[in-house]
Amino acid sequence: MKSSFLMTLFFSLTVLLGGLFCLSSPSWADTSFAKQDGVKITTKKSPRSKVLTTLQLGDAVTVLSVEGRMAKVKTSKGKTGWVFKFRLTPKKPAARGGSGLFGLKGRKKIAARESRAGGSIRGLKESTEQYAKDKHIKQEHRDAVDRMEALLIPSNELIEFKQAGHLGEFSGGVQ
Repeated sequence: MKSSFLMTLFFSLTVLLGGLFCLSSPSWADTSFAKQDGVKITTKKSPRSKVLTTLQLGDAVTVLSVEGRMAKVKTSKGKTGWVFKFRLTPKKPAARGGSGLFGLKGRKKIAARESRAGGSIRGLKESTEQYAKDKHIKQEHRDAVDRMEALLIPSNELIEFKQAGHLGEFSGGVQ
């Protein structure tokens, strides 16, 4: 009788300690990476809430939970906040130089969403220069596109533009 009680107690303690170990272990959390520069981590589940920090392309975060379009994350520096989950990827992206359209120059492949704006003459790949020549696009027009690509928009102006137009994280729809 005494040995069966001890055996039951031992089994119960083993299950209890095993369960506590599994619950306290962070191994269930996933690591994700910023898809681009300027990914904002906010204090609340809102694009208008205070920005805790900003991630750069390839920065790793631990995804603690996902609620709708938002993911609760923890940075390598220990900051915990919210980010739009479409701004993260499970695989670390390859580094690339530059930002905006200029940062796409020289890439062999671009995603469909990056080519929507008529990027065929914008220097996004090596064949575009030949395309521009074949289509007799004047050098002055190509130069104008280059000047336009060189412009930088301050992040606060971009946020205001997206808010006013209900774009990106301010769209309310699925990204």
